[in-house]
Amino acid sequence: MYLYKSGNTIFHALHPITKLALLFLQITISFLAPGLPGILVVLIFYTGFLLAANGGNNLKAFWKLLLLFWIFTFLIWTFVPRLRGLDWTYTTAAILATRIDCFVIAGLLFVTTTRIEEFTLALTRLRVPYKGAFALSLGFRLVPLFYQNLQFIVAAQKSRGVDLESGGIITKAKQYVPIFGVLISYSIRNADIMAMALESRGFAHSATRTSYLQPGFGWRDAALVLAGLAVVFALILIRP
Repeated sequence: MYLYKSGNTIFHALHPITKLALLFLQITISFLAPGLPGILVVLIFYTGFLLAANGGNNLKAFWKLLLLFWIFTFLIWTFVPRLRGLDWTYTTAAILATRIDCFVIAGLLFVTTTRIEEFTLALTRLRVPYKGAFALSLGFRLVPLFYQNLQFIVAAQKSRGVDLESGGIITKAKQYVPIFGVLISYSIRNADIMAMALESRGFAHSATRTSYLQPGFGWRDAALVLAGLAVVFALILIRP
């Protein structure tokens, strides 16, 4: 379940630092978008960017999660303020729910167009210590690995005749408890193997790190960053 999708789009060709900057700008724009029409326009643009970056498969895989996020957030911001006697409207709840989806789609765009090595390079170029940058990049590596191991374990259990599909939600949850125990054991073993591999390759032996990636900062990077900053400043100016 690796979310990165190779391609020759303008988003893939950007400098890693530009991609990281655009991610923060997208999040900021989602916060500043005025009203429900504004946040809907932002959502449409972000979805279009993701599709243009060959992220259609990722969007297809996550659309149910996006829908659940929207419904859950809408319900929370509908009932909680009412229970506490605060002023609320359905429009406000819809804005907040749509904003959450904008955050998720912006993150999907980032992981769809950015390799793990590029993310690590961007952090180190921003003067983040290499150990810290490597630890953050492990999130990109370990989540797909956990998911892959879970698929292997489930397939192995089904091949032995274990029924994991029948029953209600509580029954299924009980059936998956032993599987998560095996998954934790796999994770501990993989962490030990990774630690030995890093030590054998002299991880953090030298303070100066080199990278085979040498991306250049071009006019597209400058244009997109400036465009993002212009949108942010414009939204700040039009805010009441």
